[in-house]
Amino acid sequence: MEAPEYERMYRLESWHWWFVSRRRLATALVEERLDVNPQQRILDVGCGTGGNMAALKQWGRVTGLDLSPLSLELARRRGPNQLLQASALTLPHPDSTFDLVTAFDVLYHQWVRNDDQAMREIYRILRPAGWLLITDSALPALWSKHDLTFQARQRYSLGDIHGKLTRAGFKPYQCSYTFTTLLPVTVAVRLLMRWLPFPADVELRPPPGWLNRLLIGISSWEAWWLRRRHTLPIGSSLICLAQKPPQKLQEQT
Repeated sequence: MEAPEYERMYRLESWHWWFVSRRRLATALVEERLDVNPQQRILDVGCGTGGNMAALKQWGRVTGLDLSPLSLELARRRGPNQLLQASALTLPHPDSTFDLVTAFDVLYHQWVRNDDQAMREIYRILRPAGWLLITDSALPALWSKHDLTFQARQRYSLGDIHGKLTRAGFKPYQCSYTFTTLLPVTVAVRLLMRWLPFPADVELRPPPGWLNRLLIGISSWEAWWLRRRHTLPIGSSLICLAQKPPQKLQEQT
């Protein structure tokens, strides 16, 4: 992304309905499997401007990693965070270091030229029985100027992500599409963007306060649904929680 997009993300991450809803969806999955433990180590791969790190700190010690020096500079404004500049393709950590790794809309990015390699790297640095949480853009048919603006390489189907996790050695635990309720609106906007001169960033422009609260409320039921270990059949994004097998199981295989 260009500098203005990073600056805008920094301003929006704490309150914009899309970012707030995505954190709630992630929390709904993680809190079911991970105990609160200040000694646990957590890595947020592609941490961007650091908006998700505060939410992750409730489960342990968080390190943020990103390839962009500008995003890390903005993340430092949020407070004393442990931050590293590195690529998801070559993570600078020893094997079996982390209890949880998160990747919020990272794999689809042009900078991640080989998402299977990124998966293998995450698998390597996770401890046995450690967890990986992924969110990403879904449904290739929704490709638009929005994706180009945010330097996307592709959009995924749930089957794509499930297959990549399995090939890397993970056991998928709960995978689902998300933002199902708002999918008709997303489809309408993306279709209009192909024919009308809509700005590519229209979906992340600050909405009025009342609309922002309404959209958070509409999306919150999906977090409630996922927390009960259900899934959603289609949506503009996806989320997946997967586990690296315990040591004994790895030895048997």
